[in-house]
Order: sequence, then C-alpha cells, then structure tokens
Amino acid sequence: MKEILPKALNQLINFLEKSERDLGLKYYLVGGILANVYSVFRATQDIDFVVDIQSKGISIENYVSLLEKNSFFPLQDWNSTIQLGRETNLIQYFDEQNLVKFDNYLIDRFDSSRYKKIGSVGLNRRVKERLFGIECWIASKEDFIVGKLVYGGWQDFNDALGCWMRFNEMLDLIYLEKICKELGIYREYDLLKSGIDDPDEYFEKLKNY
Repeated sequence: MKEILPKALNQLINFLEKSERDLGLKYYLVGGILANVYSVFRATQDIDFVVDIQSKGISIENYVSLLEKNSFFPLQDWNSTIQLGRETNLIQYFDEQNLVKFDNYLIDRFDSSRYKKIGSVGLNRRVKERLFGIECWIASKEDFIVGKLVYGGWQDFNDALGCWMRFNEMLDLIYLEKICKELGIYREYDLLKSGIDDPDEYFEKLKNY
C-alpha cells in the first residue's frame, strides 16, 4: 500500500486537475486520507473526495464516461455505477491498478441534509496542500473537523480530536461555532473542545448531553 496509494492518488489528481482546467469541475479531497495532513498518521485503503458537476450541468452519465476514458475501473460495471450515482450522489470505482477504491461524492445543492450540505460548504473553503508529494485541493482544517463530526463514527472522532489538538491555536473558531450550529452538530463540537480525549467517554457524554 506504501507505493500503491500514491500512484492511485497521482492518477486521480491528474484527472481531477485536468477536469477543473478544461470543464470547470471543482473538487477537493476529504475523509481519512487527510488524517495524514491534519491528524495522526494512519493507513487508509480508499480515497474520498467531492466533485461539483452539478453547477456545470454535467450529467452523471457524461462524468462516468470521462472516468472510463481515463482508465478507471468500476466496482461492478459502469451502468451499476451510474445507477448508484443517481440514487445516492456517490460514485465508487477503482484506480488503473484496480487496487485503490475511490469514493467520489457529488455535490447536490438541492439536498438539505447535513451530509450533503457539507460538500458545498467545504468546496468554498478548500485549500491547496501537498499530499504524498502531490499538490491538490483538500478540505480546510476546520471543514475536516466538521465533516468528521457530521459522520460521527469512532474513528471520525479520533481524527477530529487529532486535528483539534494539533492545530487548536490556528483554527477559525468563529467559523467552527457558526457552521456547527447551522449543521446541528454543536453538541458534538462542544464536547470535542471540552478536552475529552477518550472516544468511549465522548460517546457516553454525547448520549447523555
């Protein structure tokens, strides 16, 4: 995985950067792979990212056609990939090595759920960083934390906590307060900043908050 993941990331970023230059499709990386930048290093076997095809009027079918032409492989077949994309705004596929899975989230500005709203919110605040030596757009520190609190799993809390502890003095706390209230995750944020460093204690207090 040490060499496989950077190779897959390089293929992906080359595709995404070209799509942004040629078609205006903005993107940014999210999820566990950013723990290597913002939190505590950990192995991950997939790459999560967000793409905005909606604002450019690109259909899921046309977008999937681009993926096929650029040597990506479907989990099953491309027709199934398109169907899943229509139903969930999530497209899943493999790199050209057929080893690393990509979870490609599509922005949907008409869906008001917190899980969909964070996509467009994060896009507006994306930042350029180097990941495995590859320059690419990624979620900001604050939006990394927000995304982790929204999804709310055990590892998510660990990732959010690692970022909070590492960059606490550099974070935009006013933005974090505002967006966490808007997304209905202020209690999660309040507990995160309280100093709890044990996930089990965090979830116990969250249950009784």
